[in-house]
Amino acid sequence: MISTLDAEIRPSHGLGMFELGMSLWTVLDMLPKLQHFFPQVDVKYDPDIAPTTPVVLHIRPHIDLLFSGKQQRLRTICVRKLRDPNPPVILRYRDETLSSADKPLRRLDVSKVFGPTYPTANQNLRYPGIVFSFDDETSSSAAVNQDRMQEVKKVLVVQKDADDTDALAEVQPCPAMDGDISVAIVKVCRHYLLWMFAYTETMY
Repeated sequence: MISTLDAEIRPSHGLGMFELGMSLWTVLDMLPKLQHFFPQVDVKYDPDIAPTTPVVLHIRPHIDLLFSGKQQRLRTICVRKLRDPNPPVILRYRDETLSSADKPLRRLDVSKVFGPTYPTANQNLRYPGIVFSFDDETSSSAAVNQDRMQEVKKVLVVQKDADDTDALAEVQPCPAMDGDISVAIVKVCRHYLLWMFAYTETMY
């Protein structure tokens, strides 16, 4: 049985167990231990530019994690299908329930909880480190709707100062990176590899 995902939103920092700045490999190592929450994970990237392409972990059905291309650090957390009960997801902010299967998050609620927010070009609401999207993935209409009762469809957690940068840019230094290896330099000696190959052939 899949457990209810109950996660706290931390603008500019993270969502639940996910912290902006975490390495791709840290997250991939963590997910198999949490199969009761995340039973299916798809890894998406461009194989033609694999060393530098951004990587998306699509954790069905609610979460997308976007990792930057070169450093492979978690840059954006997207929570979708907030009212989908299979499995249910609960979003909290400072001990207050923002959204659940029975409680929709509306434009009016965003203003009440977060205070002043700023509309984007496509009429989403932006607060430092978080974006509330009203785009319906199942709708073909691009009509603008600013009804105060309009329901939030997606929540994106980003770095506070990342709003004015390229969406696929590298992650800015943050506490989640502390203690991780930042640079690894590997030197390969061609003659050594050739010698090892010759030695292996001799053994067999």
